[in-house]
This record gives sequence, structure tokens and C-alpha cells, in this order.
Amino acid sequence: MKTFGKLLLISFLAISLLNSCSKKDDDNTEPENNPAAAALSCKVNGTAWTASLAVVATNSGGILTVTGSDSNAKQCQVLIYNADGTGTYTLGGSLTNPSTGRWTEGLNTSDTYTTSVGLGEGTVEITEISDKSVKGTFQFTAKNTEGDGVTITEGTFNADFQK
Repeated sequence: MKTFGKLLLISFLAISLLNSCSKKDDDNTEPENNPAAAALSCKVNGTAWTASLAVVATNSGGILTVTGSDSNAKQCQVLIYNADGTGTYTLGGSLTNPSTGRWTEGLNTSDTYTTSVGLGEGTVEITEISDKSVKGTFQFTAKNTEGDGVTITEGTFNADFQK
């Protein structure tokens, strides 16, 4: 009986090992199956920055938002009203266009720079959009509450929409 038990245990372990080695569909590198493929990066006053903590996108109620952040309280966001497909969208500049770009360097109110009315302007180009994800590029200039400015260039994003 001991031999049968050992044989049964060895068989169970062998089957478990073989099953764990089988190839599954989760090897797919498409963004909707691989959240690690999500990315947001840009240059901030000429210095490269990449979101290393999280990249999140939402598209709800006619408002498309893409946000990336890192562990040092830095964050970049583009928010587009009435994004209805691929194309170029203007950020800031008027009361009739509430779309904004935002850069945050820390936790103080003066660490947030925005393109809100009179504070800056820029563009976002959506190059691909589906019901699952969005890709594009962006650039903008923005100011904080003290009137200091920041220039964001060479921005790119690739993100899945949160459900």
C-alpha cells in the first residue's frame, strides 16, 4: 500500500508540473491582456520622465482621461472633452474648451501645473482608440498658481480603459 501511495503522489506531482508548463493565452502582449504594456512618458522642461507606478485611462460621459504617475508624487494627465475618435484635440485656452493637460511635481498646490483657461495650451493627438484602449501623443505648456511655467514635450501614451 505504501508503494501505491508513493506512486499516486509522484503521478499527481508530475501532472501538476506538466500543467503548470502548458502555454496559455495570457502570453498575449496586447495591452488589454497585459497591463504592463500600458505606458505614459514625456519630457518635462527637456528632461525625460516615464510613469513607473501606474497608467490609467477612462472614457466616460464624453470625457477621455489618461493619467500616469510615479512613486515620487509626479503625475501627468491629459483630459479631453468630447473625444469622438482619432484626431488632434486642443488643450486649454478658452472657456468653451475645458480640455486640459496637467503636470504635478509633488504634493503642494504650487506643484501642479495646468493648461486651464489663461494658464497654458497644447494638443493631444489620439492615434488609436477602441472600446478597450487608447494610444496617442501630446505636448503642452502649463502654469502653476504662482505663475511659474512648465513645458511638456514628446508625450506618448498607450493605456487600457478602466472598467
